[in-house]
Amino acid sequence: MTEWFSNTFPNVVSLGWSGSDGWLAAIGQTIYMTFWSALFGGVLGLLFGIGLVLTDTKGILENRYWFNFFDKVVSFFRAIPFIILLAFIAPVTQKIVGTQIGTTAALVPLSLGVFPFYARQVQVALTSIDHGKIEPRSQWAQRLVIWCLMST
Repeated sequence: MTEWFSNTFPNVVSLGWSGSDGWLAAIGQTIYMTFWSALFGGVLGLLFGIGLVLTDTKGILENRYWFNFFDKVVSFFRAIPFIILLAFIAPVTQKIVGTQIGTTAALVPLSLGVFPFYARQVQVALTSIDHGKIEPRSQWAQRLVIWCLMST
């Protein structure tokens, strides 16, 4: 099996495990990009998802204009194929990071590519909560306190 792999993929085998171009470096870069893009995209998705729920017609801060804004942004980024987003966002990446290539530069399009999916997941999860749990508790509470009470 090792011989077949060496014959079939000689360039991969020649990289080895160590060095700046080795397998360990590539695995580290993959973990770096996955962690930070999930963190940035997750935070942005959480904010947009909460914004979608709060400003919806049955939301606590019902506001049609803000809901449409959040909804259009999330729908827009969900509809764009990632490779097109990557090319489209390259000038923004250049301004933010200082380069268009590399692991740090990949964080910008990866985060923007993943945040709308997080936002929709947050929206679905929060809208699936029974309003019977929220309304009685929110009768005497301030708007920000409701989120703390929902967790009990």
